[in-house]
Amino acid sequence: MLSSRSYPRAHRADTVDVLGGRAVADPYRWLEDADDPRTREWLDAQADLYERARASWADRPAVLELLHKLTAFDLLSVPRWRGGRAFYTRLGVEAERVALLVAEDGSEPRTLIDPAATDPTGETALGAWAPSVEGTLLAYELAVGGTEEFALRVRDVDTGVDVDGPIPGCRYTSVAWLPGGAAFYYWRDRGAGPRVYLHELGADPAADAEVFHGAADAEEFDLVIGADGRWLVITATVGLGDTTQVWVADLAATSPDRPAMRRLADAEGGWTAVWPHRDGLLYLFTDTDAPRGRILVVDPTADPEVRARTLVAEDAVDVIESLAIVDDLPVPELLVWRARAGRSVLTRHRLDSGATLGEVTLPGRGIVSELAARPEGGPEAWFRYSDRLTPETVYHYDARTGACAPWRAGPLPEVPAVVATETTYRSADGTPVRLLLLGPREDGTAGHAPRPTIVQAYGAFGEPQVADYYAAALAWAAGGGLFAVACVRGGGEEGEEWHRAGAGAHKQQGIDDFLGAGEYLIKAGYTQPGGLGAFGQSAGGLLVAAALTQRPDLFAAVACTAPLTDMARYELSGLGEYWREEFGRRDQPAELEWLLGYSPYHRVVPDTGYPAVLLTAFADDGRVDAGHARKLAAALQHATAAPDPILLHHEAGVGHGERTRSGRLAYYADVVSFFAAHLRADASVAAHLRINHHHHAPPDTAGQHQ
Repeated sequence: MLSSRSYPRAHRADTVDVLGGRAVADPYRWLEDADDPRTREWLDAQADLYERARASWADRPAVLELLHKLTAFDLLSVPRWRGGRAFYTRLGVEAERVALLVAEDGSEPRTLIDPAATDPTGETALGAWAPSVEGTLLAYELAVGGTEEFALRVRDVDTGVDVDGPIPGCRYTSVAWLPGGAAFYYWRDRGAGPRVYLHELGADPAADAEVFHGAADAEEFDLVIGADGRWLVITATVGLGDTTQVWVADLAATSPDRPAMRRLADAEGGWTAVWPHRDGLLYLFTDTDAPRGRILVVDPTADPEVRARTLVAEDAVDVIESLAIVDDLPVPELLVWRARAGRSVLTRHRLDSGATLGEVTLPGRGIVSELAARPEGGPEAWFRYSDRLTPETVYHYDARTGACAPWRAGPLPEVPAVVATETTYRSADGTPVRLLLLGPREDGTAGHAPRPTIVQAYGAFGEPQVADYYAAALAWAAGGGLFAVACVRGGGEEGEEWHRAGAGAHKQQGIDDFLGAGEYLIKAGYTQPGGLGAFGQSAGGLLVAAALTQRPDLFAAVACTAPLTDMARYELSGLGEYWREEFGRRDQPAELEWLLGYSPYHRVVPDTGYPAVLLTAFADDGRVDAGHARKLAAALQHATAAPDPILLHHEAGVGHGERTRSGRLAYYADVVSFFAAHLRADASVAAHLRINHHHHAPPDTAGQHQ
C-alpha cells in the first residue's frame, strides 16, 4: 500500500505565474529542469519505485513473449520507384531498427542503409529519405544516440558509399531532387524558423542558398518536383497540419537558386497536398471548403486568376485521405483512398473528368495506410493494408487487369482466437461516437461478458483512430480482456469538422466523448466498476490525463505516455509553439480559460482517491518535454488519498518516436502488464495469459519472420 508519504519527496514551491490577470500556481516548476540536482535525485527515487512495481507484475514475461510472436513478420513500406528501382524500408523479424532496401525491377533486394550495421547498440535511427530522379543517389537522415537530432547525408546507390554530408540540424526533412542529381532542395531550422535551401553536392551546407522561408508560424515544408523537373511545389504546414499554404515555381523559367514562387489561392484556409503529374497539371487533395476532402486539378501555366477545377467532389459520407495516378492505359485513372465508416476503400475515377469507374477490390474490410504509384507514370500502384487480425502487408495493384497481390510478402504470424466488432454510443451532448472493440472469441462476440477493459483514444490534430493490426490490443484480448478504441472528436475519423469539434475552445467535447466511452462500456456490461482502464499516447496522453483528473472514480488504472499535462506552459517547450492552433494561446485570456479548464496538472485535487497511474516519459523527447509527465506525477503523488500506485517511467536516450524494436515491445509489455495487475473482472487476465500464450503461439517456422 502506498500513501503520499510513501513517495519520493517533491518540494512544493510557491511559484506563481500571472497570466491575463490570473494567478496560476506551478508548485513543481523546478521539475522542468532535468539537470537540477533535486530533479535527478527525485528521478532516481522514481526509477527505484517503478522497478519494484514492475518486478511485481507476474504477467510481464508472458506478455512480452506473446508480443514478440505477434510481431514476427517483415514490416515493409510502400516502395518509392525511381529510375526502375524500388526503394523501401523493412523492419525485419529480429531487427532492432528499420533498414532501407533497394531492388531493381524483378530482382532481389539489397540493403542500402542499415543503422544496426553501423551501430550495434541500436541507438542510431533512420529518418526521412528520398532517392534522386534517376535512382542513382539517396538523400537520407540518421539520428545517433536515441535522440531526434538528425543529420542529412547522400549515398551513392551503386557503391553504397556516402558522397555528401552530413548536413546537421535536419528533422524529418523533405528533399526534392533536381534532375541529374547535382543538387536538391531541402529544409531545416537554423534557429529563425524553418527555411528551404538549395544544396549542391559537395558544397559547404553553411553556404547553401536560402530560396524560401514561407509563412509566419510555418512548422515544416513538403517539397516536390514533378518527374519532368519543371515544377517545384512547396507546401508550408502551419500549426502542425491545421492549415497549409501551397507555392509553385516554374524551374524552366528561373534559376534554381532563385525560384519565383507564387501562391495557389485555391489551397487557402485548409490542409492541402499536391501531386505534379507528367501531363503538366497539378492534382490537389484539399479540405479547404470541403471538410471531408475533395480533389482539384490546376494548370500551373494558366492565368493565376483562373480557378482550379474540382475533379472529385466532397462526399457526404466518405473522408478522402490521399490519391495516386495510374496511366499508360486507354483511359488514365485516378485512385482515391477514402475512409468509409471505419474502413478504407479505393475508388477508381477517370483522370480527365473524375467520373467514377468502380472500386479496387481490397483484401478485406480493413485499413489502407499508404498508397503510391510510379512518379514517371505507369499502370501500377502499391498500397499497404491491414485489419484487426491481419498484419500490415504491401499489395501491388495492376490497373490493366484489376488484380491485387501481396508484394514481397513473407510468412505472417498466427493470431489469437479473438473477434473484432464495432458499436456506437452517444456522448454527453448526444453525438454518436464509434467504438472499435477487440475481445475473446469464446463468447461469440467481443465483450459479451464483463471483462477487464482498456479504452484508448487520441482525439487531436485530425488524426483518426483506425481498425488496424495492433499487437498490444491482440495480446490483451488473448488474455481474456477487451480492448476498445474510441473515435472521439478532435481526431479525423469523420473529416475536418470532427477535428474542429474537439479542438481549441471545443477540446472538452473530445474529453467528454472519452468519458462517455468509459461510462458506456460499464453500463452496457462490457466491463464493471474496477475493471476499466484508460490508455493514451502523446496527444492521446493529454486526453486521457484530462479524463483522469476530471473523473478519477471512473477508472481503475490509467496509462499516459509522453503526455502534455501543463497546458499553461505547453507552448514554451518541445514543439508546443506550433500547436497553438490546436489547443490555444496562454497570452489570450479567453483561450487561457480553455486551457486551464482541462489542464491535467491544474486539475489535481488534494485528498482525492486517484486510480493506479503509469506515466511514461522520454528524456530526449523533442516534441513533448518530459517535464510534463514529471510534474503531473509529483502532483498526483502528493494529492492521492488512495493506495493505488502513481508510477513514473522516465526513459533516458529515447525520443518521442524513436525506439528500437525490443524497446518498443518492452514498453508495450509494461503497459499491458500494468493493466493486468490493476484491473479486475470476473475472469482474470493473468490466468488467461498464463494458460493461453503458448496455445496461440505461431509454429516455429513463423518465428523466423516478423
